[in-house]
Amino acid sequence: MIAGVDEAGKGAVIGPLVVAALAAPDWEAVREFGRRDSKALNPRQREALYEEIVAALPFAVEDRSATEIDTARRHESMNAIVAGAHAAALRRLVLEGLPISIAYLDACDVREGRYATDVGRRIGGGCTVLASHRADSTLPIVAAASIVAKVRRDRAIEALSMEYGSIGSGYPSDPVTRRFIDALLEERTPLPPLVRASWRTISDRRPAPGQMTLL
Repeated sequence: MIAGVDEAGKGAVIGPLVVAALAAPDWEAVREFGRRDSKALNPRQREALYEEIVAALPFAVEDRSATEIDTARRHESMNAIVAGAHAAALRRLVLEGLPISIAYLDACDVREGRYATDVGRRIGGGCTVLASHRADSTLPIVAAASIVAKVRRDRAIEALSMEYGSIGSGYPSDPVTRRFIDALLEERTPLPPLVRASWRTISDRRPAPGQMTLL
């Protein structure tokens, strides 16, 4: 069997990191899903494909909350956190008894081989791990995993929006997210657990004592 792994939310300042791993008997089993990276699809297309993918293929999802990420970043890099989540998702598939011989990853390190080696070490052997940049747009099994990860993160963000109000996509480039962060910082109260307090987005926008933040 082959497997593909990808994540959503690595660079977000709000909400979880979500990693999805998918297994398939061969390339033919994922050919119908094409090479459609989740970022190239609108939400309706992603949801429709998500339902098809999870109905057809075994999958595992690993979440890392904002609080868990902040805690882990005290002693490891974000790339290491993602590598750990990639390995954990793959281990879950292996523990289900799936005979995965090779796993394809979207590399989160500038050095693809180093990233593959790191994830393979964390898995503990048993399958070959290959990592490449833009695998989510070139390999159908990774593209399918990217769709599962993105949909699951979108659903998590929607649930957080129901609780906290308009938070946007959770990414620093989103004006809605930036306004939400600025409003929180103006309150001068502890940040809620959906925010990655260790992010530079927070430290750069946190007002100095006696200073007001401009929206």
